[in-house]
Amino acid sequence: MKNSLLKNGFYNTVGGVVRIGLAVLTIPILIRMLGIEEYGLWTLAYAVVQVVNLAEAGLSVATTVFVSQDIVKEDANDLSNSLSETLTVTFGGMLIFATIAAISLLFGAELIVSFFPKLGQVQQLTIQHALQIGGLVVWARLLQRVLIGVEQAYQRYDLANLFNTIESLLLSFGMLIVTWLGGRTIALMQWQAVAAIAILLGHIWVFRTLTHNMKLHVNWNQKRGLAIARYSLMTWLTSLGGMIFARGDRLIVGALLGSKVLGVYATITDLTTVISRLSDLPVQPLLPALSKIITILDKDKTKLQQQIKQAVEINTLIALGLGTVFFTLAPFLMHVMLGDVVKSEYILAFRIMIIIETLHSLYAVGYYVLFSVNAVVENLAIHLFSSLLSIVLIYLFSNRFGLIGAILGNAGFLCVLSAIVWGMKYLNINPNTWLRWYSLPFFSFIAFAIGGFLVKDSFEFIFCLCIVQFIMLIKWFINSQAFDYKRLNKLLFSKNKKY
Repeated sequence: MKNSLLKNGFYNTVGGVVRIGLAVLTIPILIRMLGIEEYGLWTLAYAVVQVVNLAEAGLSVATTVFVSQDIVKEDANDLSNSLSETLTVTFGGMLIFATIAAISLLFGAELIVSFFPKLGQVQQLTIQHALQIGGLVVWARLLQRVLIGVEQAYQRYDLANLFNTIESLLLSFGMLIVTWLGGRTIALMQWQAVAAIAILLGHIWVFRTLTHNMKLHVNWNQKRGLAIARYSLMTWLTSLGGMIFARGDRLIVGALLGSKVLGVYATITDLTTVISRLSDLPVQPLLPALSKIITILDKDKTKLQQQIKQAVEINTLIALGLGTVFFTLAPFLMHVMLGDVVKSEYILAFRIMIIIETLHSLYAVGYYVLFSVNAVVENLAIHLFSSLLSIVLIYLFSNRFGLIGAILGNAGFLCVLSAIVWGMKYLNINPNTWLRWYSLPFFSFIAFAIGGFLVKDSFEFIFCLCIVQFIMLIKWFINSQAFDYKRLNKLLFSKNKKY
C-alpha cells in the first residue's frame, strides 16, 4: 500500500472519530434541553431531510472516479476539455437534482406531514415549516457532494475531512447554543441551513484553488454523460439500501408510535451506530489495496488471503470490543443519554440493538471485497433485500410489540452478512478457512451476551464477563497475528532458499 493510502486512511479515521464523538456527545445534552418528545420531533424532521439527500443519485462518487481519470492527462488543453465535460455533467446534474429536491420539500412538506397521524396539529405545523427550511439544507449539501468528489480526486482528503469536521463542530455547538437560547425544531433546522451554506462556500474556495490554472467551461459530451449516468445509477442504487434502513425505520416508528417513542428509538440507534462506523473506518482504505492485489497478484493467493484475514481480524476486534463495552455499560449510557426518563424496557431494547449492530458490523470486509471484484450487482441485491426486509419487520413488530418490536425488526438487516459469503467465494477462499477467522470471537461474544441477559440485574457479574471477553479477544488477536508472522517468515525463507 502506498503512503498516500495510509495517509488518507488516517485522515478518514481521525475525521470520522471526531465527527462521531461530537454527534454522540451532543445527543444527551440536546435531549435534556429539548425534552425527549421535542427531540423526537427534531429527529423526525431531520430524518426526512436525510432521506431526500438520496437525490444525489451517486454523482458524488462518479465525480471522484471520472475526475481522477481526467487529471492524469498531461496535455493542458485535453485536461481542461475533459475536466469541463465531466464537471458539466456532474455539477450540472447535481444542480438540477438539488433544485428539484429543494422545491419538492418546499411545496410537498404538507403532504409528507400527513403520513404521521400520531402527531398533534401543532407538531405537524412545526414539522412542515422545518421541512420547508430543510429544502435549503438539502440543496447546499448536495452541491457540496460534487465539490468533495473533486477534492478526493485530487487526493485532498485532508481538506475534505477538515471541512466536514468544521461542519460537525458548527452543527454540534451551534445547535446547543440555539437550544440554550430557546430555539426548538424550526430554529435548529434554520441553523442547519446556515452551516450548510457556509461550508458550501468553503468547498467552492477549495475547488477554485485546485483548478485555478485550468480554463473550465460548459462542455457537454453525450458519450461522457451516458457513461457517468450509468456509473452513478449503479452507485446510487447500492447506497439506497443503506439509506432506506438508516432513516426509513425512523419514519415508520414516528408514524406508528409517536414522537416520544421515536426519540428513545433514535437515541438507541444513533448510539449503537457508533459500533459499525468505528469498526468500518480502518477497513475503508483497504478497498483500493484489495483491488490492486486482486489485479496484479492473482497468482499469489497466500498474500491475498493474508490481507483479507488481517482486515477481518481488525474489523472483528473493534466491532466485538465495542459491542462488549456498550453491552456492559448499557444502563449507565442510557441514563447519560435520557436522564430520569429511563425505564428497564429502554435498557433491554438498547442491549438487543447492541447485539444486532455488533453482528451487523462484521460484514464490512465482505462489502469492500465485492466492490473490489466489481460485484456491484450482488452488493446492490444484498443491501436492498436486507433493507426492505428490515423495514417490513420493523413495521410488523412495532405494531405488535412497540419499542422492543421496532428494535427486533432491525435484525432483518443482518442479511447483509451474506456479503461475506459472496466476497470470499469470489476470492476462492475456502469456507472452512474464513469461518475459522470469525468462529472463536463470534461464539465468545454470543456466550457473553447470553450471560449478560441472564444476570441483567447484576452489573458486577456482567463486568466480570466483560473482562473475560476482552482478555479472550486480545489473546485471540495477538495469537493470530503471531501465527501469521511466523507463517509469512517461513514462506519467505522457503522462497529465498530456492534461489
